Amino acid sequence: MKITALIMLLIGTTAQAVEYAPIRNQDLSAPALNVTEDDQGNWLEITASEWRDVVYTDEGQASYVYQMGYNYQKQQGFLRTYTPDMQLVSEVYNAQSGGMVSREELLLAFELFKAHPEINQVLASEQALIHLYGGFGYADQHADGVCYQGNKNRRCVHVFAHTDSKSMVAHAIVKLSDRTIPYPDFDGIYTKKEVKQ
Repeated sequence: MKITALIMLLIGTTAQAVEYAPIRNQDLSAPALNVTEDDQGNWLEITASEWRDVVYTDEGQASYVYQMGYNYQKQQGFLRTYTPDMQLVSEVYNAQSGGMVSREELLLAFELFKAHPEINQVLASEQALIHLYGGFGYADQHADGVCYQGNKNRRCVHVFAHTDSKSMVAHAIVKLSDRTIPYPDFDGIYTKKEVKQ
């Protein structure tokens, strides 16, 4: 009798696993050109993109290599200018820059999104395969917002979840600089569901 009760209890408390669709390479941003980490594996800096350009100076045409990325220690984006042989010419930090998130950052945002208790509960209620996408930058318009444009601790990105039959299951803002989710229910989807019930 005790064994039957224990089996029934285990069956009744089995959590349903969320099934995620494989993420296609074409849905991800480009891999970082360079990622530096501290001894604990925390990101120090990510170089997200690089391009070359010819500009006109007082001395005539000059070729430069530009790199854009995000410094997690300074919590600011950077733009570095190099000569063609990669000698540093200038380095500018700006809280409002940093370029598109790299593939590594986007994959981390997805993992943080899936692990968030409130979001996970919403996703677990779905019976269908969950698709994740996102990576678009987000900035609060009000100065006291955690992702305010001029705030040094920005690097906030949208993450969305949908199924083949639902265009939106969950939508959150992930703040990569401190690996938090300041807006787990960005559109008020979960709150609206609670109000309706």
